[in-house]
Amino acid sequence: MRNDKWLAVVTMFLATTIACAAEDDADTTSLSGSIGESSNDTDATMTASMTGMVSVTASTTDSTTDAATDTDATTGNPVEPMPDGASCTEDVECESGNCYFISILGGICGECNADEDCADGGCSLPNPLAMPPVGARCNMGEPGAGCETMAVCQDGFLCETILEAPGILEVKTCSACGTDADCENGELCSPTFDVLNISGQKVCVAPGTVPNGDGCDHLGSGDLACMSGLCATVDIMQILQLGVCGDCGVDADCTAPDICLPADIDIATGVVTPPLCGPPA
Repeated sequence: MRNDKWLAVVTMFLATTIACAAEDDADTTSLSGSIGESSNDTDATMTASMTGMVSVTASTTDSTTDAATDTDATTGNPVEPMPDGASCTEDVECESGNCYFISILGGICGECNADEDCADGGCSLPNPLAMPPVGARCNMGEPGAGCETMAVCQDGFLCETILEAPGILEVKTCSACGTDADCENGELCSPTFDVLNISGQKVCVAPGTVPNGDGCDHLGSGDLACMSGLCATVDIMQILQLGVCGDCGVDADCTAPDICLPADIDIATGVVTPPLCGPPA
C-alpha cells in the first residue's frame, strides 16, 4: 500500500504538471511546458531514448525526529522497518537504514542516500514509476549511473549534470562528455534521457544524427545535432527546460495554415512525440 501511495504522489505531480500546461496558449506542451524558440547557448537538456540510472542531489531524511526511540509518533508503537521501494519519511523506517528523500516527491527506502554509502560506485536515484517501485541503488560507475563526483565513475567518464530544477533536485550521471570539447572528430555532446527510468547521460554524436523526439542541447549545439536542424525548447512550469529535436519551435517555423503542434511525453510508455507542423485541431 505504501508503494502505491508513493507512485500515486509522483503520478499526480506529473499529471498536475501536464494539466497546468494544457491551460496555456496553443504553443504549450502537454508535458507542462511551452515549446520555445531554439537557442545557441551552452548547457544540458535531455531526451527520451536512453536507459540508465541517475542520481540526484537532494536532501536525505533527518532521522533524528522520533528516530532515537524507533516508535511511531502517532501510536507510540515500535516502527516496523520497510523493505527497499517502500515510501518513508525517515531512515529508521527502512530495513536498509536509508530513506532517499526528494523535495516534492517524498522519500523511498533504498540501498543508499549518497555515493559514500556505496563501496564500488555511486548512488543512483530511486524509481517510483517502476512496478514495483525501486529504491536508490548502488552502481558500478557505469555510463548513465548516478554520481555526485567524477571519482565514482569508471575511467574516462565524467560526472555531469543532466537535469537541474533549482531548489528541487539536480540529476548527475556518469557521462562520456560534458561539452562539445570533450568529443573528437567534430562530434557534439548531446544529452539523452529515459523517461521511464528517470535516467540519462551525455554522449558524443555526429552532427545531424539526432532524430525528432530525442534530446538535444537547446542552449548549445542542439540545432547542429538534430536531423531536423532544430532543437526546440520545452519549458516545464518555468522550473525546468528541456531540448527536444523537432520540426518546429513556434508557429512561424511552419507553413501556413499549419501550426506548431506541441510536444508530448507519454508517462506510461515513455514515448516522446516531438513538436511537429500540422493543421490546427
